[in-house]
Amino acid sequence: MTKTIVSSVMIIMMFSGCGLAEQPESAKSGGTGAAISVSVNKATNQEVSTVIKEHKSGKWSPELTDEEKKTLFAIVEDTLNWCVKGSAGKFSFDKYTITEKMKVPTATFVTLKIRGMLRGCIGSLQPVESMCESVHDNAVNAALRDPRFRPVTEQELPKLEVHISLLSPIVPIASLDEFKVGEHGIIIEKGMYRAVYLPEVAVEQGWTKEQTLASLSEKAGMDSNAWKSGARFKVFSSVGLSK
Repeated sequence: MTKTIVSSVMIIMMFSGCGLAEQPESAKSGGTGAAISVSVNKATNQEVSTVIKEHKSGKWSPELTDEEKKTLFAIVEDTLNWCVKGSAGKFSFDKYTITEKMKVPTATFVTLKIRGMLRGCIGSLQPVESMCESVHDNAVNAALRDPRFRPVTEQELPKLEVHISLLSPIVPIASLDEFKVGEHGIIIEKGMYRAVYLPEVAVEQGWTKEQTLASLSEKAGMDSNAWKSGARFKVFSSVGLSK
């Protein structure tokens, strides 16, 4: 399977919406886990162990194995090298073990940081591509097409901190009582206005439910009280992967 760089619909999140910055355990919701990835340092020919951390905002999970998590990171990191260095030809998935779970259409986000500061963040809310293709495309877009930043340079590649978010199916809610801060990401829709926050935003900012909804309304371009009447809401959970 090969992939070219193509234009796609992009959802661009603000810094706090994309950030998967480490939080104290007391500030986190959901569960955590870790997988250990082993690579070889070409300079020293020694094995280097890297821990892949998983954080679930709620109960939902794609139930990836440690090997599948490592493969997703390999795809994203290889994609970044491929697109930033301007490699010719198509990106090939042939060298990766693509499991059935990784073929399932999945909405994802890829966030890039340098020294904890946002460097790019692009994602999708609808599961229009397989998980492996989605993280590939969002890695390209986060590195080269986030309009808030200049494209990532080759010199920045070794400094990049990569975060991958996998989103659950999105479901409408009849009442805001169903929205659980920290567990759910939330989408507001009202007329032509629409905005979204990932689950970790309210936790990172220390917001209450009301503060989250007020900020979300403003992000959509409305008054901070617009959420109180006539708006529709949808929620989702996420699984975040980081090193």
